[in-house]
Amino acid sequence: MIRGCYLAGHATKVYHPWGGRRLRNMHYDGSFEVPASKQKVYDFATDPTKITSIFPDVQDVKVIDRTNFTLKAKVGISFIKGMMDIKMNIVEEDPPRYVKMKAKGNGLSSSVELENSFTIEDGAGGNGSLVKWSADAKIAGLMASVGSRLIDAAAQKYVAEIIGSLKEKLSS
Repeated sequence: MIRGCYLAGHATKVYHPWGGRRLRNMHYDGSFEVPASKQKVYDFATDPTKITSIFPDVQDVKVIDRTNFTLKAKVGISFIKGMMDIKMNIVEEDPPRYVKMKAKGNGLSSSVELENSFTIEDGAGGNGSLVKWSADAKIAGLMASVGSRLIDAAAQKYVAEIIGSLKEKLSS
């Protein structure tokens, strides 16, 4: 649990009907408060260079346009470690209250699909903002074959690191 932040999550394993390909579905959500205005939070979440700065081990970011960008990142779960190419795009916006993004990553004989959203509300007493977030991930391939406890622990670590970094950057 991140101090001052609610975090919940779970993972499930599914076998595809075609070829027994493993797929892990994961969901995490939570909320936190920051002293920043809703507009500042929204602007941060929709700026490709800023939002990618909260992800650990990002090696390269290329902005295609305001809503589409790519990045390379080091990822690792147990013995599976290496680089992943990720395409991200903003798919839904309601300034300055809501933003939804999708990402697709490939590498390490695996694929990852991520859908995350931020709902931004006025903070308690009208000060700052309350940020409610959710993330749904689908992991397939070699990374999905890792044991449930290992993958869930790694995912929770990544989520805690990302949300902690977001909270820190929005608080400064």
